[in-house]
Amino acid sequence: MFWRGRFSDARKWLPPSAEGLTCLGWTLALQGEHEAALALPQNATLHFFLDDPEACLRWIGTPANPVAAAQADLLRYWAYTRLGEHSDEATAQAALATLRRLAPCEAARGTALHAEAAFSRQPLYALAHLDHALDLFARFGLHHLEARLLNLKAQALDAAGLLGDASRFQQAAAEARRRQGL
Repeated sequence: MFWRGRFSDARKWLPPSAEGLTCLGWTLALQGEHEAALALPQNATLHFFLDDPEACLRWIGTPANPVAAAQADLLRYWAYTRLGEHSDEATAQAALATLRRLAPCEAARGTALHAEAAFSRQPLYALAHLDHALDLFARFGLHHLEARLLNLKAQALDAAGLLGDASRFQQAAAEARRRQGL
């Protein structure tokens, strides 16, 4: 339910296991309950959801498998980009290729990380990346970051001077937030 953006339902049904508490933290982070999220188990993904690149970098651990390594590379890429530091595009693209090959749904989530990093670097040029992320999210039924991606797309369209389209996507972002109870 979390990945589908059904945060209220996810909060009701998450088990009290370690995985359930981690997902609850992510849910709380996306719902804007940052203090409550930080009281639960922390990891790099939580700090991505909280838009805290410094903490994200601190929490990136040693990956146990190729999928986790690719996710860590993308989180690192996002964090360095958000901090305005050098980020390695080749490593990010290799990570996305690994995820596409081994875990396509994870690749969709990774594409969102990459799109947000592209927006941080240059909003105007992020449009294609944001479109790609939104398309993959639709394909895999992912909605947890839909409002955030739509809002970034609205800002990118605004930067491009496409004010009518920007307004339309801002309304879509508001509708996504409303559906998710944000």
